[in-house]
Amino acid sequence: MLILLVLSIGCATAPSRRYSSYYKDLDERGYISLNEFARKYDFQIDFDPFLRKIYLTKGDSVELIFALESSVALLNDQVLRFEDSLKVERGDVQLSAQSARMIINQIYYGKKPQVEKQKKIADVYRVHTIVLDPGHGGKDPGAIGASGVKEKDLVLSIAKIFKSKLEAAGYKVKMTRNDDSYVSLWNRVAFANREGADLFLSIHANSARAKSASGFEVFYLSEASDEGARSIAAAENYPLGFEESLSKDLNVQATIWDLLYTENRKDAIKLGRKICLAMDSLVSTKNRGLKSANFYVLRGVQMPAVLVEVGFISNSYEEANLKTWRFKNKVSEALVRGVESYEKEYLVSHGYNR
Repeated sequence: MLILLVLSIGCATAPSRRYSSYYKDLDERGYISLNEFARKYDFQIDFDPFLRKIYLTKGDSVELIFALESSVALLNDQVLRFEDSLKVERGDVQLSAQSARMIINQIYYGKKPQVEKQKKIADVYRVHTIVLDPGHGGKDPGAIGASGVKEKDLVLSIAKIFKSKLEAAGYKVKMTRNDDSYVSLWNRVAFANREGADLFLSIHANSARAKSASGFEVFYLSEASDEGARSIAAAENYPLGFEESLSKDLNVQATIWDLLYTENRKDAIKLGRKICLAMDSLVSTKNRGLKSANFYVLRGVQMPAVLVEVGFISNSYEEANLKTWRFKNKVSEALVRGVESYEKEYLVSHGYNR
């Protein structure tokens, strides 16, 4: 269960000369031990091995939260984006000098971290890059319909149509897989983060014991909103069982972006609502609405993310419909309209919550 952190806002007393001298020394050092940094600046340090997060606290005024090998941290209620990630060498967590200087400036001198050059408002809040994630693939077929159609093939074909339409609308689009290959959930997450995407959309087809179940639904990351959502999440998370040799690095990638959970979830809800409205107006199938569930493929991404179940492959009528180019095209049109509607409102509101 994801633990939401309530962060206090406060300020700290400016460091003494001893600390200021150490601050100057940072210019000459590439990486420093996080333990050494905490000791020099009188932070209490704690590590959560389950969430793989590191907490640096100073009384009630400062709480700094890191995730291993992440370039993002939370300082009280502010997101800090570093040029370099934390790294681990010989069992010691290392912090770059650039990151340390940014933290010191923000805590003690109130300087805003300058990571990116100033851009026009319209450019800052525009959606540039979108990562599409066709679910399953390779040895993981996903759900299989009565006629033998496989979810992995169906969603890949939809994703390709969706991609071409997004590109025609001016977006840069990347896909976690372009063919019938198996990509682990962790690698999908890591790919989206490496690409620095603005949005992440995972495309799936639903399945249920009740053959009459039909319609589309959209999910954002949270605890399951009902038993149905919990069952769907369990089915889509099943590929975790195929992770024969997860490396330590990939396991870390699955949790580091929980730091941005609250920020991204609010935007994901907005995106999900826009997609539901667009699907409802263009696709002639039941609207099952926007729901929440604990999908692993949504847990690690650093951007607003939703999972779209385009229809029920277990419903023979809907399965036949899903196989047609006409239906796939309509679904893709609706998804593009949802993204465009989200971006339009995002621009007007200057980033919703940002």
